[in-house]
Amino acid sequence: MKKVQGFFVWTVVLLIYNPVMGQDTLKRQLDDILEGYSAKSQFSGAVLVAKKGTVLYENAFGMADWENQVSNKVDTKFLIGSATKSFTAIAIMQASEDGLLEVHEPLSTYIPELNQELGLLTLHFLMKNSSGLPVHLNRITELEHRDISSQELISLYNSVPLSFVPGTRYEYSNLNYQLAALVLERVTQTPYKDYLENHIFKPLKMKRTGVERTHSKSTDKALGHDLVSGKFIRADENYMAYAKGGGDMYSNVSDIFKWDRALYATVLVDANSKQQLFDGTPGTFGGYGYGFKVKSYDRNEGRDGPGKLVRHGGSMYGYICNIHRYLNDEVLIVVLGNIRPYPTMEITVAIEEVLRSKGFF
Repeated sequence: MKKVQGFFVWTVVLLIYNPVMGQDTLKRQLDDILEGYSAKSQFSGAVLVAKKGTVLYENAFGMADWENQVSNKVDTKFLIGSATKSFTAIAIMQASEDGLLEVHEPLSTYIPELNQELGLLTLHFLMKNSSGLPVHLNRITELEHRDISSQELISLYNSVPLSFVPGTRYEYSNLNYQLAALVLERVTQTPYKDYLENHIFKPLKMKRTGVERTHSKSTDKALGHDLVSGKFIRADENYMAYAKGGGDMYSNVSDIFKWDRALYATVLVDANSKQQLFDGTPGTFGGYGYGFKVKSYDRNEGRDGPGKLVRHGGSMYGYICNIHRYLNDEVLIVVLGNIRPYPTMEITVAIEEVLRSKGFF
C-alpha cells in the first residue's frame, strides 16, 4: 500500500520500550489479578497492556497444550473469533477509499447472483449488523469440516429469508461479515485471505497473524481447550471455512499492538474511514460501528469528559478474546485465551480499574 514505507520507521520508534513511573507496581498488581484467575482455572492465555505506543505490561499464563505440558508465551498465537470482524471492516473501508465499492450501494452491484431480497442489502447494513440475516450459518445448514467455496456460501445465503426490514434494528450476525468478505473478494478480485495478508498483515509486519482454513492451519498456535470435570481437554475443531470474514483469524498480543498503533495514524485507512468505523451511533444499531462495538468510558477527574472505547471480543470452540481500545487516552488492553469459558470481560474490567487508579485515563 502507498503508506507502508513511512510506517516502518514509525513502528520502530513506537516499539522501543520506555520505563514509566510505577511500572513494577503495575506489573505486580496485574500479575496478582491474572495469576488469581489462572489458579482458579479461569484463565489461560496472554495479556498485553499499552499506552501511547509503550507496552506497560505483557505476560502469559497457563498452557498452550495441557496434554503435552507446553506453556503459553507472550508470542503465542490464538484464534480470535469475532474480533476478525474489525479487520474485515477495515478491509472494506480500504476498498471504499480505492473507489472499488460504496457502502450504501446495493450488494447486487457486486454479487449479481444474490436473490432480490439479499441484493437490496448494503454493506452499511451488513457492517452495522442491521440486515436481518440469521446469527450463524449452523441455523441454516449442517456444517462440515471441509473448505467450502465462496460460491457455495453465496448459494447458502440465497436460501435465507431476512427476519426484519434492513436498517430498522440491530441484531448481531456472523453472516453479515461473511457476506461482506465475499463482496471484498469480488471487487478486489483477490481471495479474502490474501487480501488481508497483503493489505494489513504484511504492511504492519504482523508476522504471527493469519487467516485459517480447514486444511490450512497454523501449526504453532495454542490449542483450544474446555474445562470438563476439573480437567482441560481439547475442544472440538472449529468450522473455519464457514467463518470467512466473521471469525477465521489468529493473532498474538504483539501483533494486535502493532495494529492498534496503526489505527491512530492513517497507515491502514484515512480519518473519514476511521470516523465510520468508530461511529457507534449511540441509541441505535446496538452501539455498533463498522466492525467495532462503541461505548464511552469513565476518565479520572480533570480529564476532558468521558472517553470513547472501541472494542471487540471473540469466542470459538476453546478460545475467547477481548480487545479494548480507549481512544482518548490511547490505551490498549488485549486478552487472548485458549480455554472456554472464562470471564474475559471481568478480567478486562479488573485491568481497566487498576489502570484508572494509576491515572492512565
